[in-house]
Amino acid sequence: MIVLRAAAIVALTMIGNGAPDVRRDTGEPLDLSGYVQTFVDDFQRPPAFYHPTLAPKGRWKTNFAFGEQNPAIPGAEQTRTLAGNAELQYYGDPLAGTGSFEWKPGQLTIVARANDGKQAERFGGQPYRSGLITTERSFEQKYGYFEAELTLPVGQGLWSAFWLLPRFQPGLDPQPAQEVDVLENIGRDGEFYATVHHDDPAAPNRKRSDLARISVPSVATRHAYGVLITPETISWYFDRRRVRTVANKDFDRPAYLLVNLAVGGTWPGAPGTETRFPARLVIHRIRAFALRGDKRG
Repeated sequence: MIVLRAAAIVALTMIGNGAPDVRRDTGEPLDLSGYVQTFVDDFQRPPAFYHPTLAPKGRWKTNFAFGEQNPAIPGAEQTRTLAGNAELQYYGDPLAGTGSFEWKPGQLTIVARANDGKQAERFGGQPYRSGLITTERSFEQKYGYFEAELTLPVGQGLWSAFWLLPRFQPGLDPQPAQEVDVLENIGRDGEFYATVHHDDPAAPNRKRSDLARISVPSVATRHAYGVLITPETISWYFDRRRVRTVANKDFDRPAYLLVNLAVGGTWPGAPGTETRFPARLVIHRIRAFALRGDKRG
C-alpha cells in the first residue's frame, strides 16, 4: 500500500485501474500440512493496543513506523496518515478516545468517521478519522502463510488493506521496496487487488509493482484473504483457494502485518455523496503459519 523512505512520507508507486483482471477460479486448496501456527488473534478478548508509555507491551500498534513516534511532540500526526497518497484520514489512537475502533468478542472493527470542523483540528486537519493496526512491535516472519478473515465496507473512497512490510529503522536504514499487499479493495464489491512490490533500479523510486484484480463474491461478507510466501513463489488465496501465483523476486526479509481502512487517496478518489459513514471494516481473525522446523525467520 505504501512506500516510505527515511523519515519522509512519499507516494507509493501509484496503481491504476489497468491491472490485469484475474477471475476467481477454483484453484488448488491451501495445504498447511507440515506448518505450525506462529501467530493468532481472534479478538475473543479486548485488543492489546500498544502505546509508547501507557502500554509498551501492547500487541497492536496504531501508527506507522516512520516519523516522530512520541504523540506529545509536534509532527507525530504525520505517522497517522499517508499524505503522499493524498489520503484524507487520520488513524486514531484508541487509547485517546478517537472512536476509531469498536470491539466485541470475536470482532475488532475499524471505524471510519467524518470529522466536523473542531474534530478535524484535533485529528491532523483531516476530514475523516479511521484506524490502522500493525504488529511492528510484536511479530514478524519471513516465509509462511499469512491470513486475515475480514468483512469489508463498500463505497466510493474507502480503501481497505491487509499487507506485509519488512522492518526498517527510519533515518538509519533505507525503506525497502519490498511489500506484499495480500488484499486491497477500493470500495467496490466483488473484487480485490493482489500485489507484490519489488526492487527495480530502472523503475521510479526503485520500485516495481506487480498487481492483479481478483474477481470474487461479495467482499461485504466474511472471507479469508491469505498469502503463502516461499523463497521461490508468492501465492494469494481467497477462502483458502489459490487465486494467483508469481515468482518471489526479492521478498526475503522478516515482515510485520498491517490492516487498515484508508479514506480517499489518488487511487480510490474522495468519498462520494452515497458513501455512508461511519464505515466499518470488521476483523474476525488474523493468523500466521510457518513450516515446522523452518529456521529462516
